[in-house]
Amino acid sequence: LKGDNVPIVRFGCMFSNAAYMGFPLIQALFGSEGLIYASAFVTAFNIFLWTLGYSIVSRTFDLKAIVKKIFTTPVFIGLLIFIAGIPLPDIISQPISYAAAINTPLSMFITGMIIAASPIKNMFNNKLVYFAIIVRMFIIPVVCIVIFKIFNISGMVADVVIILEACPCASISSVFAVQFGYDEDVAAAMVVLTTFISIITLPAVALIITTLI
Repeated sequence: LKGDNVPIVRFGCMFSNAAYMGFPLIQALFGSEGLIYASAFVTAFNIFLWTLGYSIVSRTFDLKAIVKKIFTTPVFIGLLIFIAGIPLPDIISQPISYAAAINTPLSMFITGMIIAASPIKNMFNNKLVYFAIIVRMFIIPVVCIVIFKIFNISGMVADVVIILEACPCASISSVFAVQFGYDEDVAAAMVVLTTFISIITLPAVALIITTLI
């Protein structure tokens, strides 16, 4: 791939909208137990997103900085608090929960604002968008299913991982596009079009894993 927008496209291919799109489906299929596995997945997912993913979109590849960010990211700190069972007072925990609740909706708002300010045809004019759709919505789920089948990995955990990997591009792609000066239309198109396509592909993946895996 070539072009100034390759990093944001690479980010969109690597990171799915696992929590926003995946959690409701996981809860419907597997209940509260499935959500526990999904939460473990998203914990590791967020660490990678705010370290490796952030390095890709910010174009900084300093290993020391990445390691430092891993151990100072709020997700890692939150994981330590969770494992240690440290209780937080309401004056701290409530504002954090409120801020967390608006993270995905805010990303979707920004995506909508970008789309509203751009001609719709711009969403379909960039080949990188189609590349992201093919990789994110088709190649990655198929590869995951094939690998799990070859190594005979099955069960609820496997099903949860595959579904979360089959979700559309992370909505925060649009936020990073604005923050780091990428083409906002490309990022918004990736998020919107993969989300539309997921209406068909996510149920299809769920059907496949419940019958084959």
